[in-house]
Amino acid sequence: MTSRLSKEPVTYPVFTIRWLAVHTLAVPITFFLGAIAAMQFIQR
Repeated sequence: MTSRLSKEPVTYPVFTIRWLAVHTLAVPITFFLGAIAAMQFIQR
């Protein structure tokens, strides 16, 4: 247990299925929320 506490290369990879699923949802949602928030200030 003490030997694996120093470095964890296998347990946390950068690109996972969870990362890809979160970002394919989060990037358009933040884009549309920013667009809707910007549309609130457009005067007709």
